[in-house]
Amino acid sequence: MDISLSQDQKQVQKLSPAMRQSLEILQMPTADLWELVKKECKKNPTIEIDDRQRDRRTSSKEKSDSHQEFLENIEETISLKDHLLQQIPDWVEGEKAILLKLLEFITERGFFDGDLQDIANSLSVDIGQVKRVYDELKLLHPHGIGAKNLQECLLLQLEQIASSEQLGLAKTLAREHFDELQKGKIDFLSKKLHVSRENVIAAGKIITRLNFSPISGFSNERNISIVPDLKIFKLDGEWVINFNADHIPLLRFSESYKKIASNDCEKKPETWRYLKKQSRHGQQLCEAIDRRQTTLMGIARVILERQIDFFERGPKFMKALRLIDVAKQINLHISTISRAVHGKYVDTPHGTFEMSKFFDAGGTESISQSAILERMREIIKSKKIPTTDAKIAEILGRYNIHIARRTVAKYRKMINMPNSRQIVIHADKEKK
Repeated sequence: MDISLSQDQKQVQKLSPAMRQSLEILQMPTADLWELVKKECKKNPTIEIDDRQRDRRTSSKEKSDSHQEFLENIEETISLKDHLLQQIPDWVEGEKAILLKLLEFITERGFFDGDLQDIANSLSVDIGQVKRVYDELKLLHPHGIGAKNLQECLLLQLEQIASSEQLGLAKTLAREHFDELQKGKIDFLSKKLHVSRENVIAAGKIITRLNFSPISGFSNERNISIVPDLKIFKLDGEWVINFNADHIPLLRFSESYKKIASNDCEKKPETWRYLKKQSRHGQQLCEAIDRRQTTLMGIARVILERQIDFFERGPKFMKALRLIDVAKQINLHISTISRAVHGKYVDTPHGTFEMSKFFDAGGTESISQSAILERMREIIKSKKIPTTDAKIAEILGRYNIHIARRTVAKYRKMINMPNSRQIVIHADKEKK
């Protein structure tokens, strides 16, 4: 066996603390950003929240009555029930009753601890119908709701993440090696799966960033406080994008800092060095928040432009839009776009949506997967006679949605709708 030593030179880019902070702030939901700013203001004597500037901004003549109304009502508190029903507005009454019954068995962490057969018996409905609604529940936001345990909860969330190099490995770890992963057996997993230790760690980090309690943002009354970062609405016939500016913290250098700097710095050089360091950190924080807002506005403009049919006509008309399409248009890396839309909400005429909802790489080149699924739900529910996959494909074609029969079958499973044979069996049971 030949053993040799060699020297390999390669370039590695390391992120500075300021760059890391900027990326973290970009990914933060508004509520988390506020908490960060409050903590920074407590430990950094050079900065403080500028309420005076906020008052001047909101009292400006440019803030019309309609915009002022938006600012006053932007933070909406809705129940878990309404939040779920809003995502599928055309629930039939029977399904809605089943959903509400299922929610009675959702724990404080968002897991399901009921028995589907008992629920079916209590509502005098077929177990298959309860299973379909239960599976539908697990596809809704907050992702991971309805899971029977932590492992399933994490797998449900992983299905919602845009594909990446490490995502497949993360799914494998969560699905097949969950116990070993929890025990931190990195070397064992690396050897078992024939992947590098670094890849196992990277995939594990994807999992650790998931929500281990799907409804942790809900109160005891199961309400969630959603603070949209943006609102897209029509004003005088024109579409407008407004920042939820009142919920973005404004910072300034504090008056006490200026006094200390002018009085003590000549006498105490160490005070000057400390304040200079803190003021630099404060400036970096302000710049990071500004970059966050600029990035979100750029993404929102592309969403409005590319998804104008959705805003004009509703969810059934949402088009296919990829993260990379937006990244190219505003000249940013795709990972930056992915971080920016994470956990952010947009208030629209059709409800409040996660920004990630507008990015759907499935479906066809002209229409998103979610829009196709909406149209399929409508077709299947409206038909009084069993509808085959081929027939559904034919009907979709009338709406200029051209997909193969096997794709219809795949999508039917995704929305947990029975096929024509299952419908016939179910109908026969009801007759008996």
